[in-house]
Amino acid sequence: MKLEKAILFNPPVGLYQRGEDRCQAEVDGGSATSLRPPNDLGYIASMLRQIGVIPFIADYPAEKKLWSHFENDLKTIQPDFLVMSITTPTIKDDMKAFSIAKSINPNIFTIAKGAHFFTCNKEDMKETVYDVMDAAIVGEAETIINNLILAKRQESDLNKVKGILFKSHTGQVIQTAPEPFWTNLDKIPFPARDLMKNYLYTRPDTSEPQATIQTSRGCPSQCIFCLSPLISGMKLRERSVGNVVAELEECVNKYHIRNFFFRADTFTLNKKSVIELCKEIIDRKLDITWVANSRVNTIDEERLTWMKKAGCWLVAFGIESGNDEIQKQIKKGTTQIQAHEAVKLCKKLGIKTYGFYLIGFPWETREMIMDTLNLAKDLSCNFSEIHIAIPYEGTEFYEIAKDFGIMEESAVGHTYFSNPAIGTLHVTKEELIEMRKKALKSLYMNPCYITNTLIHIRSLEEVKNYTRYGVRLLKNLLKH
Repeated sequence: MKLEKAILFNPPVGLYQRGEDRCQAEVDGGSATSLRPPNDLGYIASMLRQIGVIPFIADYPAEKKLWSHFENDLKTIQPDFLVMSITTPTIKDDMKAFSIAKSINPNIFTIAKGAHFFTCNKEDMKETVYDVMDAAIVGEAETIINNLILAKRQESDLNKVKGILFKSHTGQVIQTAPEPFWTNLDKIPFPARDLMKNYLYTRPDTSEPQATIQTSRGCPSQCIFCLSPLISGMKLRERSVGNVVAELEECVNKYHIRNFFFRADTFTLNKKSVIELCKEIIDRKLDITWVANSRVNTIDEERLTWMKKAGCWLVAFGIESGNDEIQKQIKKGTTQIQAHEAVKLCKKLGIKTYGFYLIGFPWETREMIMDTLNLAKDLSCNFSEIHIAIPYEGTEFYEIAKDFGIMEESAVGHTYFSNPAIGTLHVTKEELIEMRKKALKSLYMNPCYITNTLIHIRSLEEVKNYTRYGVRLLKNLLKH
């Protein structure tokens, strides 16, 4: 039997957080965002190996490669399948990859994955730009991919494959029944890091390789703007502590990686699991450093103390708004007081903080947005990012924006930083961009912030990296 091959790739269409479906941020447009490894492709590669498909992973933007390199890989590897990770901002440009592939080999089977397919208007998929896409995955790709490949291999009816979207011969867009979320995440093999160029994905301050470890999936919160409940469910599904630590040990022993991002919709949600994981890391003497995300109301001193002992050096908080009325309207479920307490606690224990804020909700006036920007100043996190909210289809935010009559076009092609999809009832898109820029300038160009940052720098490498991110930020702030 002919050996089947698959190229799993991020197309050369700019640096975006492609692998983490709920966040599709443009990396270079952010204030302190670093590129993370394509774990989604790594998981798919490991699954494909189980059915005898030889996978190749290519992250063309991270490797600074061009369309010409993609064409050369197609001709050299001659894959039977292509699996591309897309984002809503780039999806139409991404389709160029499938177009090139079909021009070289019309029989190649093209598959796309990304959050967009969970919620998109199926009629939009009838656009000719998507004709080169044979199927899209609507669900957690690693739990669906093998069934799709096997169906294609056996030339069976795609209608029987759960969790996909495809266009029939008559041009009808068909979405099959959903694939239920796997509750036992330990069944999923570790990402195929042997196929990744791990040195490309680094800790932003020291440039050491940093791996992403998915610890759980699912979020019971009901934030109106977030895709998480749609793409990973509202029920928390956790990997066992033993399974997570086994992956950590593989990274340390096999790939010599000692820096990690513990990825979860909310890492600190289950206090018992957090402490158990921290204790196991300490007992195994792994000697690692890591960062994680949190809500300001799922943190306490006991949790943070264990996290610090186990190597946690930074916690990222989704703080969102500095106006409590907006917090209620977006169903965040947290307050300014809780934000102050959480950041204060981290500072007390010597853990750095990364504050994430959101502006641009329909009800917001300039004054309400200034509440958020003033909260960011007051909290004075070590790093801060301000996103302009995007109303993704399928979210409550999208329906509200439509009802208010401010949803003039879809989220396709729009970004969090320089090209928002909508303004508010009171503030234009252009004003939101300028308010974001002024806020970041006041946060990062503040003499006290600069002095405090310089005091805590410990190496020449850190000086270089802070300078590099500073130059990137400055360029973004000066853009018109």
